[in-house]
Amino acid sequence: MRRIAHALASLRWRLTLTFVGLLALLLVLLAGYQYITLRASLMSNRVAELQTDYNSARRLIATEAVKLGVTSTTIRRLCVTHPAILADAVARAVSAVTGQTVQVVVYNGALTQMAEAPAGADTPHLGSAALESVVDRGVRSSAEQVTTASGAQLVVGFPVVAGLGSCGVAQLSIAMTSITSVLHDELFLITLGGLVMLVLALVLGTLLTGRTLRPMRRLTATAEQLAAGDLTARSRLAPSGDEVGQLATSLDHMADRIQEAFTAQQESEGQVRRFIADASHELRTPVTALKGYIDVLRRGAGRDPGALDAALAAMSNEAERMRGLVLDLLTLARLDARRESHPETFDLSDAVDSLLDEGVPGMPDTLQRNFATAPVLVHADRGAVTTIVRNLLVNACKYAHGAAQSWTTAVEAGWARLVVQDSGPGIPATDLAHVFERFYRGEKTRAREEGGSGLGLSIVQALARAQGGDVAIQSVEGAGTTVTVWFPLAPPATG
Repeated sequence: MRRIAHALASLRWRLTLTFVGLLALLLVLLAGYQYITLRASLMSNRVAELQTDYNSARRLIATEAVKLGVTSTTIRRLCVTHPAILADAVARAVSAVTGQTVQVVVYNGALTQMAEAPAGADTPHLGSAALESVVDRGVRSSAEQVTTASGAQLVVGFPVVAGLGSCGVAQLSIAMTSITSVLHDELFLITLGGLVMLVLALVLGTLLTGRTLRPMRRLTATAEQLAAGDLTARSRLAPSGDEVGQLATSLDHMADRIQEAFTAQQESEGQVRRFIADASHELRTPVTALKGYIDVLRRGAGRDPGALDAALAAMSNEAERMRGLVLDLLTLARLDARRESHPETFDLSDAVDSLLDEGVPGMPDTLQRNFATAPVLVHADRGAVTTIVRNLLVNACKYAHGAAQSWTTAVEAGWARLVVQDSGPGIPATDLAHVFERFYRGEKTRAREEGGSGLGLSIVQALARAQGGDVAIQSVEGAGTTVTVWFPLAPPATG
């Protein structure tokens, strides 16, 4: 029973049984309509036969009346004075025409039974309302089915016409046996055919739904694989326009996005771990140096003014270096959090010129400013642009100490371009591909001594892309370095 219940709970069997149930309902409705229509048709045909028999009986009476020289006036008189004679004539004529297969009962105008043939039979009778309707209207009554001891009878009343009026009712009835037999045979055939069709529908429906739902089973297996952690699982069903095909496409797309998101999350977590490890390493160096100087001072070096000044100066440098590193880390954290920037329109040349005027330690003697003659209006966060220019200037002064620098601004292909070029020692090819990575330094020892953290170019790239621009670097070892930064131009003024 549990197996049957489990099978019936499946979508395949629910669809099949729903289809078969709907087909059974339609077959029942069709069979009912066909049964009622056939019954009405058979009864209509039998009533038409009774009408033909009655018309033949009337012609027979008319023929006999002519042979006996009985006029229509005499017939009308008989209808009033001797209705039993006329009724008997009608009854005998109908029996003669039908061979006594039809029972006939004749009533006079007062609906009193005057004659019956064959006599003594279990004769049905129409209701008084139906008989009165025949007498009053002079037309045939509706066919009625009357149940008697010998079985169901089909009964119809016909007017006995004499002259221009009706003087009685001739009730003809016949057994429903033949009609019932035909209906029973038809019902048996309909039932048998319906059962055969339902069995075929059940078998074919099971096969068709199984084939139709086969992709669903594949989708279920794919979903289970994904749930188990296999993010490479795909249904790989051929694209189609039906609902199953759309579901398969959506599932595969969802799996692609989940895999991409999971991969991105793993990469992000790896970057965070590396970032924390690198930051911890970089902060450990100045903290260790500060602790060492403090230990030296505790051991009595503070009593020597020269040693004290040297220790305090070194501690100040380490603290400043740690402060710069913390500020760089905060800048990267804000960029990673994608905090909202505040873009505005300003002249890039003026902003760069002002920052070069402020300068940084280690400014070269030769610094060319090749600014565009027309204003280079950019739409960016002024603070971000300031940080980008300052970091580029610090890097150029630190790693190309004393080398000539050239700063250029221009408008090119719909972008504002800032180019910083120095004639320093350049960057080795092995290091050039990694210069934008956080904490990466090609000359680690010299950079650390000079206070570098390896975050400058990473911040430049992140800030440039956050403004909708980008940055690129070109360098040849021994021939200098060129850094190019692109910013989005301000939209043209309207009105």
